[in-house]
Amino acid sequence: MIKLSYRFVQNSSSLELAGMPDVSNGDTENTIGILSSWTLKIIGSPTLEGEKEHLENLMQVILQYSRSYISGIRKSFISKKRIVTISPFGSSHKLLLKSTKKDVKPLEIILDDSELSDITQCLDLLRFDSRFNICWDITLDKPFSKRYIYSSVYNSNKRINLFYAFIIFLSTSFLMLLIPTNNKFDLRETTNSSQIRNE
Repeated sequence: MIKLSYRFVQNSSSLELAGMPDVSNGDTENTIGILSSWTLKIIGSPTLEGEKEHLENLMQVILQYSRSYISGIRKSFISKKRIVTISPFGSSHKLLLKSTKKDVKPLEIILDDSELSDITQCLDLLRFDSRFNICWDITLDKPFSKRYIYSSVYNSNKRINLFYAFIIFLSTSFLMLLIPTNNKFDLRETTNSSQIRNE
């Protein structure tokens, strides 16, 4: 049986998949219809690998998150069975992966915008590559309505503004505590001066 391997490479990421044609489905000799393994390498992070289900979870979450992020919406996305989670992390993005094996701690990867873009590009290239005859179990893209984008961005900005207002309030309160209060001393001085003038 022919074993095939294809790789998608961007600056910081490399996605490689191996498999074979599904003869019963009429695949050609250059088509992967049965996926046997996959690996995702991100510079500075451990190599990711797993079964087809794990790759589908990763694709679902990354593609949804990137699409929302481009539209100005910063929110978390969680895959089925909570295997993969991605959420905003300051100006970066936190990718959390949970293994289905016992006694394996979750893996946390912090991505910057360029790394997120590279992974998204690799997954998009895979999804539309004609050399793969695989039915991916992921939600198809649906355009965001203007109302949804406005509502999501407005709520996000509202939370950010409340956060900064709270920080400013705390900072101001702290500074006020540092300012010495000399009201008693000033009153005494004023009283003594008035008495001297009266005499």
